[in-house]
Amino acid sequence: MTICRATRYHRLVLLLASVLTGACSTDIIIHGDYPSALTRQLPHHVGLVLDDTFTHYTFESSQEQDVTMALGESQTALFSQIFGDIFKSATRLNTINQTLTSKVDLVVVPHIEEVQLAMPFETRLNVFEVWLKYNLQVFDSEGEPIADWLMTSYGKTQSRLLTSEEEALNQATTEALRDAGVRLVIGFHRVPEIRDWLASQQTPGTLAQGDSQ
Repeated sequence: MTICRATRYHRLVLLLASVLTGACSTDIIIHGDYPSALTRQLPHHVGLVLDDTFTHYTFESSQEQDVTMALGESQTALFSQIFGDIFKSATRLNTINQTLTSKVDLVVVPHIEEVQLAMPFETRLNVFEVWLKYNLQVFDSEGEPIADWLMTSYGKTQSRLLTSEEEALNQATTEALRDAGVRLVIGFHRVPEIRDWLASQQTPGTLAQGDSQ
């Protein structure tokens, strides 16, 4: 009888541990919509290199509450949209080696460097916050480096306005991605090295158009 009770107790402990572990884990796929940017296009053909590490990127947090967020699909949609808006034409590439045969003027290779989350239990506020950091490597048509631009973005939402933690995180992350899109449109052509490259192309009106945004 003692053995049976001990066995039942052991099973109960395992069951409770399993339930508690599951309750502290959040798995979501980020979905968002990114409208076209209202900007005058730069008269160049850009090659946008989005490799597998970017298109399938998944963030995993091992803090007090486990969070897994699949960002790849959503950030791929955002960068494809934005660079298609910034430039007269854009070609999406899987590897930088493809640029040698694509006849592009400029090559952009974005990498996601860091994701930070702030959950309500951490901030003691009823708010979810997300920070994203990107590194954009820019090359000319010959593969020579032009710029290495670090760009950060931020998004937040209040959980009391939403029905679930997953929905709150999705909205906060989508806001951070939209913020990244705005920063790309406003700031890309103003990066000093990129601005110098644009000036060297001797395309009348390019800089004036960019600065008028």
